[in-house]
Amino acid sequence: MEINKIKLKNFRCFGATETVIRLNDLTAFIGTNSSGKTTVLQSLLKLFGANTKDREIVKSDFHIPKGVSPEELNNNSLSIEAILEFPELREDADKSIAVPVFFNRMVIKEPGLTPYVRIRLESTWTIGSTPEGDIETNLWYIFIPEDSNEEEKEGVNKIKVPSQERSSIQVIYVPAVREPSVQLKNAAGTILWRIMRMIKWPEDIDSKLKDKVDEVDLLFDDQPAVKYIKKVINKEWKNYHRDIRYTEANIKFNSAELEDILKKMEIEFLPSVTNKGYKIDSLGDGLRSLFYLSLVNSLLEIEKKASEDTDRHEFNNITPTALTVLAVEEPENHVSPHLLGRIINNLNLIAEKANAQILITSHTPAIIKRVDPESIRHLRISKEDFSTVLNEIKLPEKTDAAYKYIKEAVRAYPELYFARLVILGEGDSEEIVIPKLLELLGPKADNSGISIVPLGGRHVNHFWKLLSSLEIPYITLLDLDTEREGGAWGRIKYAIKQLLKNGHNENELLLLRDNTILDNDSVEKMHTWELDSERLNSWIVRLNKYNVFFSSPLDIDFMMLEAFPEEYKHTAPKNGGPRIPDKLTNLSEFNKKIESAVRATLKDDGGDGKSYSEEQRELMIWYNYLFLQRQKPSTHIMALSNIDNKKLKDNMPEPLKKLVVAIYSNLKDDPFSELGVGDVNL
Repeated sequence: MEINKIKLKNFRCFGATETVIRLNDLTAFIGTNSSGKTTVLQSLLKLFGANTKDREIVKSDFHIPKGVSPEELNNNSLSIEAILEFPELREDADKSIAVPVFFNRMVIKEPGLTPYVRIRLESTWTIGSTPEGDIETNLWYIFIPEDSNEEEKEGVNKIKVPSQERSSIQVIYVPAVREPSVQLKNAAGTILWRIMRMIKWPEDIDSKLKDKVDEVDLLFDDQPAVKYIKKVINKEWKNYHRDIRYTEANIKFNSAELEDILKKMEIEFLPSVTNKGYKIDSLGDGLRSLFYLSLVNSLLEIEKKASEDTDRHEFNNITPTALTVLAVEEPENHVSPHLLGRIINNLNLIAEKANAQILITSHTPAIIKRVDPESIRHLRISKEDFSTVLNEIKLPEKTDAAYKYIKEAVRAYPELYFARLVILGEGDSEEIVIPKLLELLGPKADNSGISIVPLGGRHVNHFWKLLSSLEIPYITLLDLDTEREGGAWGRIKYAIKQLLKNGHNENELLLLRDNTILDNDSVEKMHTWELDSERLNSWIVRLNKYNVFFSSPLDIDFMMLEAFPEEYKHTAPKNGGPRIPDKLTNLSEFNKKIESAVRATLKDDGGDGKSYSEEQRELMIWYNYLFLQRQKPSTHIMALSNIDNKKLKDNMPEPLKKLVVAIYSNLKDDPFSELGVGDVNL
């Protein structure tokens, strides 16, 4: 059995529009602080928590719409619904624990489809004589299909869930603020309590324990100092008290009853340097968290063993829970980075069990990159009404050649999920240069959640779709690659086609000056258009309006070299750099050097460089040396360290100036960004 979906309505940060959350065996909820991750886990705790306190609905659980004061409300309501599905019905139902429990509660949409169960918590708050008001909460089975228009009627297709059936599903919640010493004690509802109650204890265990404890008491009482202490305590007690029921005050070891002894049972760890076991409190926070997670797997293994012990030699006749949901907030807390992979691997092993499901929350890329993107749910706070919006990660179809590339790319750069703005660049150089440009905006830019993600020039449309679905704004910086194969008009054509694929209005994007629309055939042939710098630039300006920018005329490396030639040339080692023949004394060799550099820059299938100025062609000698024969990032790092902010601002290439302005424009109205009026002055 598994919880296939959760539906939240008016619960905490989830608003009046019902939010449907699909769950996998292991599902990760990500998003910025206070985006609703904990609320999702708490919703399951309200449905299936082991303790009454966990299931209690309080006034603060009800969503308050934006612009509404709590004092204005006389009543409010919320609902939390879980859809239970049974994959085992498609396999081997005879081995299922859950099917017999919920068989009479199943709903089926039509013959041939797998049945499922709907459990819904409904709660209503009404203003009352106390600050908390009056709250009425019920847990229901709903016996009509999800998309049915049939009216729900209590007692007909809507009946209350018996407590024993509700307890067939249990949620183990591990909060972000850990208290393992409390969670690891054998208190009711904890993992240890569930483990110990399965043991089949001998019927005379209490009398045997009493005999042993009595022996200890006799040994204890035989000490003269103990006798004296007991005498003084009794004497002083009688000076205050005359009730014949409590005449004697004695010193004894605690109760010899099994239940009381088990409550005081604790975990200890060996070996230790003192030859005494380490108590859980002696361990670091990280190890305590890890051990708590390991206990969950222990519980499931023991429950499996108990269910197989049909002769009841070792375990009581206790039916294991049909489903255990482990909800872990921020599993990375207190854990060293090299152990995070082990945590996710172990959680995946738990999730593979038929009667277990894992939910985790995180805002750490180190965790998220280890989770399948299709199991990630992204949460954000809506700018419009400040309620939570949830989205799944949209990848290309598995049959699409881009599927594997995009999947691995988002794993490699998981920080994009947490960004307020993503800048998509071509490669490593953008990751070095753009952060330097952001320094011009001051520390506010660094605090505004900007992520830079390299594309490698591939599948930009899929990144746009992904970020659009998450409603994360993005800016794209592409290489114009003039005179390279597929460059210039080919790059403009590529950007246009990707924008159209991403749903942009064709009539607006392709509108010409004469108010006609560029037809599809012309778009397909655009890469064959004659290289006209004025016409080309007009299309670049048009694409800038769609937050698509071009490093012109070639790429960001050439653009920065052209803007700051001395700083980049000085990155060459002493007596290093390209060997350039003297133009005045050896013009023939000088021209050969330029032709060789042009060919290396534009590649064998590129043009002859006629669209470039003489100065640009000469600069290609250094471009070839600095960026094609050396590592691009190291060249940029050394050069940028010698460019102060004033010079960078004054000499910044025009496409990068426009990029910085676009960054500001995208974030200036974001309530969660620190950028404001006057932060950009280029």
